Amino acid sequence: MKGMGEEIKRLLPDRFLERKAALVDHLAKHPEFLRLKNQYPEFVDLNRDISSLGNHISCFDHCQSCPGLNGCLNEFPGHSSHEEASEKQKSLVFRLRKCSKLLANEKRIANQSRIKSHNIPAHIVESTFEDLERDQSRRVAIAECINFCLGFEKGITYKGLYLHGSLGVGKSRVAGAIANELAGMGVDVLMVYVPDYLGEVKDSIATNDVQAKVDALKSVDVLILDDIGAETLSSWTRDEIMGPILQNRMETKSTIYTSNLSMKELYNHFLNVRDSKGPIDLKQRELKATRIMDRIEPFVKVLHVGGRNRRRDTSHNTGG
Repeated sequence: MKGMGEEIKRLLPDRFLERKAALVDHLAKHPEFLRLKNQYPEFVDLNRDISSLGNHISCFDHCQSCPGLNGCLNEFPGHSSHEEASEKQKSLVFRLRKCSKLLANEKRIANQSRIKSHNIPAHIVESTFEDLERDQSRRVAIAECINFCLGFEKGITYKGLYLHGSLGVGKSRVAGAIANELAGMGVDVLMVYVPDYLGEVKDSIATNDVQAKVDALKSVDVLILDDIGAETLSSWTRDEIMGPILQNRMETKSTIYTSNLSMKELYNHFLNVRDSKGPIDLKQRELKATRIMDRIEPFVKVLHVGGRNRRRDTSHNTGG
């Protein structure tokens, strides 16, 4: 038997037993091993389970100094090791579970799948309330937007928001944060940049695709019309495109707007369309503009978003 033992030692890798002894000593002093030993005294045998305990504690250490999901050092990135006591085996079984960072990332991806956007930059679509600077000039508006999300009930809430303020104050990012919050609640959201959308609607006349583009905006749970008032309107886009969309949504589905214009300025925008004929058709234009405003103003809470022009402020370019 002694000869066989010597033969086994000879066949083992160089300094194997020395390294194993060092590993046993390291694990025996590790806080996580001591916790397991204290919690499951009858199930922990270091010599028997050195491999599984070593893997668990290595995973534990990586998680304790986690550099983030992209830098995860575990064999299965985004997973942490958790013990289960096996009465049958009288030992601990270690299972991998998705960590909080992986779950959060999966939730973000799932949320993004609920947010459809049209010509909206990624940093706006991916915005969250946690990302936003809550300076004094827009703290109230952001708080109201959060309250809107908290109180939103799919199929019941129909009143939306109208976010207005100067150029570059971050209205679109606030709207993007609303989109992400609602998506996390299982609400489908469509966010469109109005000037580009209306341009594409006009181009789609040639392909007979106008109705499909209009219907897409009618049916979504929450529609965000970004930068309304920045588009060049004709009487056709005002009356035949915007009108039916807003008419369909006004008492059934929430619409959120961002704009550089106040309500009065938005009325004037709808009044003075590109193909207007001056004073000749003023009464008719007033009627049409009022009709559009009647589909917006009663169905939104108006919020002013103040602050500096963040597009020009390079010293504070991360808060939105």
